[in-house]
Parts: sequence; structure tokens; C-alpha cells
Amino acid sequence: MSRFFNETRNVPQGQAAAATAAANVATQVAEGPLEKCATIQIPRSEEKSFLVTQYNPEMQAAVEAYRTLRTRLVKRQTKSGVRSLVVSSAAPGEGKTLTTFNLALCYANIQNWPVLAVDADLRTRGLSRLLGDPESPGLAGILEGGCDHAAAVLRTDIPGLCVLPAGETNSSASELFSGANWKEFMGWAAETFRVVIVDCPPVLNLADFELIIAPCESAMIVVRARNTAPESLTKALAQIDSKKLAGVVFNAAEDGPRTGYKYSYYGKN
Repeated sequence: MSRFFNETRNVPQGQAAAATAAANVATQVAEGPLEKCATIQIPRSEEKSFLVTQYNPEMQAAVEAYRTLRTRLVKRQTKSGVRSLVVSSAAPGEGKTLTTFNLALCYANIQNWPVLAVDADLRTRGLSRLLGDPESPGLAGILEGGCDHAAAVLRTDIPGLCVLPAGETNSSASELFSGANWKEFMGWAAETFRVVIVDCPPVLNLADFELIIAPCESAMIVVRARNTAPESLTKALAQIDSKKLAGVVFNAAEDGPRTGYKYSYYGKN
């Protein structure tokens, strides 16, 4: 099968013309500031990444589930105008990083919807490692104030998808996010991309989450089957402004007799 899924969107002629005009504007906005960005090739080795679905047929159910998740988020985004989404979990090991990555791939598959995936987990750098630890000043360079936004962002060999690795720093993550540079960066990113997806540290027991979500417009929590304690999820949800909560993703539930994965999304109307 194709490395990515091909899609067409059927809309009335008037709406199609308006959508095309908006898409052209979005493309111009993204292209201008990013013309000189370095380009990287994303590794195809991650077992549960959509980039290897042609070698892993059991992932097809997850592909369809993530496409559905993307579609629902796009509808919500179109209605509300939201451009930034924080993806987190109550605790480590729930699947937030892979969810961020695969969701970004789904968004990038929509023509003229430039998407930026940001590794804001400066402690574990999970998304950066999944991307192969590409060379870049990263988010840390931006937060420390010595790096231009576009100079840290990397284009990928996937059309429409850019990434911002975590970068390296010896400073406290919470201190970096408490400064003005994070808010300024998110403002720039929201103007440059149609959607910005932020891989965020877990909600509980860290100060990072509240600082990261402050300038962002929405948040989604990932929970893992037979792993997330109900009381932990309750505490995590209590720390999120209900107006920003986009929904909860139920990750890695066994799907029938096969050893596959099923991803369910519980969103807000």
C-alpha cells in the first residue's frame, strides 16, 4: 500500500473555492518564513508508526482510527478556529508521543494544511528520539533566547509536515517555559501553520504541563488500556481548563483475537 493515505474532500463548489483560497493563503504563510529551513528524512523504523504500515498490516485498524480522530479534530478546529493542540497523559508510558507523531502525519496528508509537531518534553525528548535525534537548536534554543524560530524548525521529507525537536539544555524545563519566549513562539507557530501539535510532558507531578498549555488553545489526554489508573486520569483532567479540553484518546486496547491495537476518541461536542 502507499506510504501515506490519499484523500479527497467533497464539498460544494462555493465552499470549495473558499477552501482553496484559504489553503493558498495558508501555503504562502508557511512557505515564506520556512524557505531556508533544513530538511530531514524521518526514520521508517518505528514499529507502530504509520510510516511502516506497508510492512505491518495489523496497523491498518489504527490508521483508520487515527484518521477518524484527525477528522473530528479538524471539524472542531474549523468551527472554533483553534490552531494549537497539546497532547499529554496522566503519567509516562501512555502513548502520547506516538499519538502526536501519527496524528501529525494524518494532518499533513490534508493538502495545504501545513502542520508542526513540537517536542516540548525537554526531560525525555521522546519525539526527538523517534525522529532520529535530528540536528537542530530545537525548542530549547528558542526558549533560551538565542535562536530564531524558523532556524530551529525542520522540514521533513513528508510534504506538509515540519518538526521542532526538543534540543539540548542544562536549564530547568519549568524555568524555560515560564519565560516569555514560549508564548512568543506559539504565537509565531499559530500564524505560520494551520495546526501545531505539541508533545507535552505528563500532567501529574510536573510543573511543565501548566506552563506549556497556558498559551495553547486546546489539549487532548491519552490513556492506555490496563495502565492508566482512574484516579490519575481524574486528577489530570481536573488540571485542564474544560474550555480547552478537546477529548480523551483510549490507546492500545486489544482488538479481538488478533494482536492489534484499537484507538478510541472521546471528544467534546
